[in-house]
Amino acid sequence: MTYQTLNIRRDGRTLFVDFNNPPLNLINAQMIGELFDLAGSLAFDRETAVVVFGSANPEFFVAHFDLNDLLRLSSDPTAPRSRYDDINVVQALSTAWQTLPQVTIGVVDGICRGAGLEFILALDMRFATPGSRFCLPEASGGILPAGGGTTRLAMLIGPARAREVILSARDFSGDEAATYGFVNRTLPREDLHTYVITLAHGVATRPPSSIAAVDEVIKSVFSWAVDAQFAGFASENAAFMKLVDEPPVREGLEKMAQLQDVEHERDLPALLAAAE
Repeated sequence: MTYQTLNIRRDGRTLFVDFNNPPLNLINAQMIGELFDLAGSLAFDRETAVVVFGSANPEFFVAHFDLNDLLRLSSDPTAPRSRYDDINVVQALSTAWQTLPQVTIGVVDGICRGAGLEFILALDMRFATPGSRFCLPEASGGILPAGGGTTRLAMLIGPARAREVILSARDFSGDEAATYGFVNRTLPREDLHTYVITLAHGVATRPPSSIAAVDEVIKSVFSWAVDAQFAGFASENAAFMKLVDEPPVREGLEKMAQLQDVEHERDLPALLAAAE
């Protein structure tokens, strides 16, 4: 498998996927298509037991969604769409990864904001360095996390903390993310990858029937949440489409799209706060 925005390598039954869309690792339409394609190939792949997501960029795990593509996808009727009317393509993508038979793990060492955080919330496990930075900046731009992030975060850490993370629109350290519960744990950089590789290879040695049984039990425990999740997605999507259509919001996003560079993105929350 060869992609333009993803680096793929295999080690036994573990597949390592690194985001590689320089200079910021923005999620864009190209990456969405490649992630859908990779998920499709894994859906019936019984040789791969674990998928580990990392980054080829030492500073940006994923900056956020490319605002140029976000504006295009929200207004261009010819742009890629979800097959379901009430959920959008990013929600559909994260759901495709959430339902794969493989164990999925995110490893963050750097900045993970917006759609990047929304995507890894759909993975089975997440690990980070203490100094990694997590942020959902959308509220500062007049919209909301609508790639599944508002819904998944509320279901994962509760409504009070979800409101704090979303409405503060600030960077949360890896340690804070672990304390709040949207990251499993943090480890120093020199230990993080060793721990995750050991974990992944250990999981990959388990009998496939055992992994499937654990997955089935956990899904059964949370089966009550499926309808709530999709209701949340529909509400997210409807709110986003309404907000992004407001002229002041769209104008602000268009201006921010011109500032998608390393210098401005290093402290995106401060840049957005100054523009409010």
